[in-house]
Amino acid sequence: MVPPMGPSATELRTIPLFHGFGDEELSKLGNLFARVTVDPQKPLFDVGEQAMELYLLTAGEVVLERPGDDLFRLYPPALIGELGALTGLPRSTRANVAAGSTVWGLRAKTIQDFFATNQELGVRFLVNLLGVVADKVHRDQTRMGDMRQNLIRTQKELKRLRELVLEEAETPISAPVHDTLDKLITTNRRVNYRVEPPAALPVSIRFDSGVGKVVDVSRSHVTVIPPAPAAEGSWTSGVLSLAGTEIPISGKVHRIHNGKVTLELDLLIEEYAATLEGYLTRAQLLDVLV
Repeated sequence: MVPPMGPSATELRTIPLFHGFGDEELSKLGNLFARVTVDPQKPLFDVGEQAMELYLLTAGEVVLERPGDDLFRLYPPALIGELGALTGLPRSTRANVAAGSTVWGLRAKTIQDFFATNQELGVRFLVNLLGVVADKVHRDQTRMGDMRQNLIRTQKELKRLRELVLEEAETPISAPVHDTLDKLITTNRRVNYRVEPPAALPVSIRFDSGVGKVVDVSRSHVTVIPPAPAAEGSWTSGVLSLAGTEIPISGKVHRIHNGKVTLELDLLIEEYAATLEGYLTRAQLLDVLV
């Protein structure tokens, strides 16, 4: 009997994507994996890389790092980067593998071809995948709800402090404290919440100089990758394409940072404001389990 070339059925059985698969089916899946040569000095993958492969950790440790944000330590058995690989999204984290770890790799195209041939298994895999994604969205909603409540409480306290500064006798720090609180309150207003356009609902702006890709949009601001006006404070106009629906916009360049230009929009007429609001709702609903 030929020994398995990849992770064992026992290791794969604990992975939610493979729940309900039999030993023989898991063995076939295991043989699709290839052992990854681990170099502790180099990341397994990095932020911004196009995801084309998913990984399985069966021994050791992998650290997932979001620069300037969270850090996660993964221990076996752990499937890594499966959603990114299956959808072709850019990596949002950096994966560092500890020395002596055992990591297996599986190209997305390989597993897609396998399930195209074994369609019954493919349906089971798809059901498991939908369950994993739904569970992730549900947990994200819970965390976002907690963050929203914290933000509401913070807003109330900031407003209370601002009123307290106005009520007390003026001192040299009264004005800067008041202005800082006022700026924070304005920034945290719901109207300023920004949405990153999902791949299914792309947004762009057509200027005289060309078409720029929008990376986030709110009721009051749009951030675009040039071509776009490059002078802060300058006024501009263009046509905003919201997943195929176009509305004229105008405004001033609010900020230029890291190659991105943020426009502060002029007041939209009611019809165009409703179109933008409709798009924001559609985009936000992709993050909600209804």
